[in-house]
Amino acid sequence: MYASPQPQRPRPVSVAELTRQIKNALEGGFRNVWVEGEISTSKPHSSGHVYLSLVDTDARIDAVIWRSSLRGLRVQPRIGLKVVVLGRLSVYAQRGTYQLVIDRMEDAGAGAADAALRELRAKLEAEGLLRPERKRRLPFLPAKVGVVTSGAGAARRDIEAVLHRRSPQIPIVLYPAVVQGDGAARDVARGVHVLGRTPGVEVIIVGRGGGTAEDLSAFNEEVVARAIAACPVPVISAVGHETDTTIADLVADLRAPTPSAAAEAAVPVRDDLLMHLDGMARRLDRCVAYRLEQRRQRLSHLTGRLGAGLRFDDRHLVLRRLEGRLQGVVVRYTGRGRRQLAELRTRLGEQHPRARLARARNALERCRGRLAELGPREVKHARSDLRVLAGRLQALSPLASLERGYSITRTPEGKVVRSADEVAPGDEVQILLRRGRLTGTVTAVHPAGGEENR
Repeated sequence: MYASPQPQRPRPVSVAELTRQIKNALEGGFRNVWVEGEISTSKPHSSGHVYLSLVDTDARIDAVIWRSSLRGLRVQPRIGLKVVVLGRLSVYAQRGTYQLVIDRMEDAGAGAADAALRELRAKLEAEGLLRPERKRRLPFLPAKVGVVTSGAGAARRDIEAVLHRRSPQIPIVLYPAVVQGDGAARDVARGVHVLGRTPGVEVIIVGRGGGTAEDLSAFNEEVVARAIAACPVPVISAVGHETDTTIADLVADLRAPTPSAAAEAAVPVRDDLLMHLDGMARRLDRCVAYRLEQRRQRLSHLTGRLGAGLRFDDRHLVLRRLEGRLQGVVVRYTGRGRRQLAELRTRLGEQHPRARLARARNALERCRGRLAELGPREVKHARSDLRVLAGRLQALSPLASLERGYSITRTPEGKVVRSADEVAPGDEVQILLRRGRLTGTVTAVHPAGGEENR
């Protein structure tokens, strides 16, 4: 019999060669892959990179976001966030492991948020809150301007700068609201409600600076839309940049592309108004002079025509009567125009920054006087209360009892002995006195009610 030849074993490959083949296969086949999962871990590195893990109900994959990609992400990674990411597989040959290199990250709940936003818009449209005919005209020269925005944001500075530049005499009433995060929508709605019922506020600006869709989400809430719709005064919405549009923009009486544009729409330029008033006064003077000259010419013409049929005295009386009527009309119209001009100048002068500053200083001095009067009185009452409490504390102090000759007996473990039944003859005890302490041994125990205590 002949033995069958043994099959030849294929040439083995090295670990490095096998890893290279795996690396080429994975990295070549998964260059751009969309993955949905929940961030279970997220660890920023000192280099600026972020290492994280994506999980679902059945599996987990490690991932990394390089520092250069992290700055351009619309959504920043945080534990518990469900995301959709675009990335590529990368194999680390030294350890034989692979990870997902993330280039783009989006919130997986954005689709649900868009659907909820569309549903809310349809609901408000059905109620007629978005109809153009319900939009109110802004007041020409409001007594006060209300502003609902962040107290520390750039939007507040932009609005105040524009309002002060255009009409410094108009006061600004600020409601510093939370415009981002939990409770922001309720706080913005509360600000619209409060300023809408503040005396003198005739227009309200609701706004904030730009940001992501998540940053502007408070202005897409129903509570904000209904507060704007129910506001008794016109509302200007200035949320985000010109390309951002929120539900608040659609419900408001006017939508401004930026907070600065909202301030420009709210008030006119005071210097332009003054120039316009001066021009109207000059036109009124010219018109009165022209009308007076016309009347005089007409009167002269009539006097000439009537001269042949009237005596000189009659013509003189008629002329005097007509001149009196004409002068009365001129004086009446001229005086009315000048009174209106003086009233407008007085109103603008009362709202001048120097006058407002003087009133504020007077109020501050009155507050200082009240504080100087109440301070010593409150300190005196507090010292009296302190002395009473110190006396009560001294009366209740254990040291006061020791001062009167009493003592405290303790076991070596520090337990206070309150009854003779708690020790036995031969036990060691410590006796605490007002000054110092004694160590002794129990020689006899006399329980309460015994013959020894009678």
